[in-house]
Amino acid sequence: MPILDTAAKRRTLSRYLLVLAILALLVLIAYLLGLLSGRRGTISGTKLRCVVSQDVTPFDDRILYYDNSTLFCLSTNGSELWKANVGENAKFSAGEKQVVVWSGNQLMLFDRNGRSTYSDRLSEPIQFARAGTKYLAVVMGDGVSPTLTVKDMNGGQIDSETNNYTDLMLLDCGFFGDGEYLWTTALDVYGSAPETTMHVYRVGAMNTGNISLGEPITYAVVYSGSYLNVLNTRQLRLYDYRGTESVNDATLVYGWKLIGSTATNSYPYLLLAPVLQTDTDGSFTELRLLHGKNDARYSLPDSCVGAAIRGRRLYAFSSNSLYRADTGEQRFSALRLPVDGTVTDYLGITSNGTALLVCGTDVWAVSLP
Repeated sequence: MPILDTAAKRRTLSRYLLVLAILALLVLIAYLLGLLSGRRGTISGTKLRCVVSQDVTPFDDRILYYDNSTLFCLSTNGSELWKANVGENAKFSAGEKQVVVWSGNQLMLFDRNGRSTYSDRLSEPIQFARAGTKYLAVVMGDGVSPTLTVKDMNGGQIDSETNNYTDLMLLDCGFFGDGEYLWTTALDVYGSAPETTMHVYRVGAMNTGNISLGEPITYAVVYSGSYLNVLNTRQLRLYDYRGTESVNDATLVYGWKLIGSTATNSYPYLLLAPVLQTDTDGSFTELRLLHGKNDARYSLPDSCVGAAIRGRRLYAFSSNSLYRADTGEQRFSALRLPVDGTVTDYLGITSNGTALLVCGTDVWAVSLP
């Protein structure tokens, strides 16, 4: 009789172990499915009323678009926050808290709530303008040899510069250093070689730096910590507010193109994709992340049409999926994108973590986990 009891106990123990093994397997399956179904993070999508041809642009935690007469501002859930009649053939540039609009000689400035803080007709046609946190930079003229004017947020003129841009085409500009400094890039169009020059100014004071950037095309400037991170088709180079280069921080980036960045108190996170892939079909399967001396490469699970970095997390967008990974990881988790149709492009990301994705002509606002 004791022998039979022992055998029964063994059979019972075996059944318990089998049940536990099945439960563990079910938990594992549920966990893995959770990676794909989004249970480790919420994701939602809203189809916006604008279309991709209307210059859809992130603006802080909001979205701007222009329908050839009116500038609209939407929340990330698609509701209208404000609108402004700015006329035909206008263009705009979104700063951190201000958006500047120009058309011909007319210049307009709006705050994030749509309040007009400045509007005036200038003496020359406006090429482009940029809004900082304290000042407004306006580039005027017909093309070569432009005039650079710096105004305060009420339209009062602070600076004007023409001599530095004689026979040059001004390419871009931006404010940095708590909004008190301004950088510009300009191209020598009459020289034997297309050389780019960067000027650095302290607003209301003087020109603090004049830097020759050479023949490679300079296409991005990212301010982070105390340095301007200047990217051209060949190198990443760092300059301080005086225009002095930190030569030990130069990095070769030939074959890679900047597609996203995040500033920090020191070195920025710079996200790059292969030029050959992006220029050929607009999609890519690799990413490169630079952060000071750290240089990381990532292989994506699928071909993607866009990517972003927010905080210390990477996001990449394929035709139907979102891939995400922390910067210290090499493995991406996948989430199905909540959109109708195939994603064909990525327009940018708002400050509250909403990605703007294109499906054909439609634009979707997708909240990122």
